[in-house]
Amino acid sequence: MFGRGNWAIFGVKADTQGAFETSLNDSKLAESVSQFHAKKDNGLTFGINPYNVPRWDEDTSFVDNLVQTDNFRLGPQQFGLWFVKNDHEDITDPKSKQEALAYANITKPFKFLNKEEKKMVNERVEASAVVCRRQFPVLIDFIGERAYALTTDVDEIIALRDILTELGVQTFNLSWVFDTPDWPGKFLNAVQTANKFPTQMAARADELRRFRKEDIEKLEDSMMESIVSNFFALSELDTGYWAGLSTPAKINLFPVSEPSSEISVSTAFTLLNLVDEAWVVSANVVFQQLDSKFTKDGDEKKFRTDVLSIDLNDKANISDAGCAALRGFDLPRFKKDMKRHIKEKTSLEISNYWMEWLIEMKGAVNFFIDNINETLKLNKDENGLNPYFDDYQKTYILAGTLV
Repeated sequence: MFGRGNWAIFGVKADTQGAFETSLNDSKLAESVSQFHAKKDNGLTFGINPYNVPRWDEDTSFVDNLVQTDNFRLGPQQFGLWFVKNDHEDITDPKSKQEALAYANITKPFKFLNKEEKKMVNERVEASAVVCRRQFPVLIDFIGERAYALTTDVDEIIALRDILTELGVQTFNLSWVFDTPDWPGKFLNAVQTANKFPTQMAARADELRRFRKEDIEKLEDSMMESIVSNFFALSELDTGYWAGLSTPAKINLFPVSEPSSEISVSTAFTLLNLVDEAWVVSANVVFQQLDSKFTKDGDEKKFRTDVLSIDLNDKANISDAGCAALRGFDLPRFKKDMKRHIKEKTSLEISNYWMEWLIEMKGAVNFFIDNINETLKLNKDENGLNPYFDDYQKTYILAGTLV
């Protein structure tokens, strides 16, 4: 969880926290949504485990230690959990198993077996199936009315929301809204148009056309070397922060052409400067803070710090699941910040790591919204991470149903 990943965000009503806590303290309901039932069922099952015990359902004492509110609590109004999917599948070829069992036990090909014989063989094949497990972390913040799940799979999100609903949580749909649907492209090209280092990037691109990468001598200015090596555009935003465009990226040369996928920043830079109509369709965006410090000799030295990394493209919303997406989301300073906290304290609990990630993720979302709005000159009261809203009844839409 504590690194680059793809997240989905949907809403949770603050006034349903009490119902959620009551449900978790109901032993029968708690067991019904736990992953313990996967041990008893042979089909596809969904369930939850506490944040600090990812595989709690494998504990033989689970029945005597049923889920309770405190097992999930990160803070007064914040909770963490693992959402788990278990599916009994045969990871080998089932048809070959059918043939092998038919040959060994009945000395006939499977197709020539009678109904009872086929039933016997199929039961043995099913008994040899294994549990295929998939799980991801979920952070719930009732005070901010947000839930963050480390998945962008529609079926998984819907299953998660169903379980939360069963536990008394009222969820609602969210989406990124920034005036027009093509806002990712508008932001990316605003950054590209205001690129502060076209000359240096052009020089590096020219070198790469004539020499192999390993034969190019690095610049003495380490900060400039980092810029030309990692970005095809870098500009200062109105917020005072910087945004750099990196790969993987897609560049469209003409309005009617298919975009070109690029993994080299120098190639992306070259394509964008071939024709006036060239357009950035998608890219990884790194937000930076430019600071300075003084050396022992009294000289001022500037340095850049990565604040947030995110992939921007036309898949910013997961409409089929009623969620906004954070694709390629990363907080580059998180590990360093936590190491500093460890030095400041004698020890940290697992809950501290989860809670700190939640706090920084919330801050990063607000930071992202501010930078998009400022760059595109949008109304902050109308644009951002917004609930689906019914124009006539002025009410939230919950899982497609007016409430």
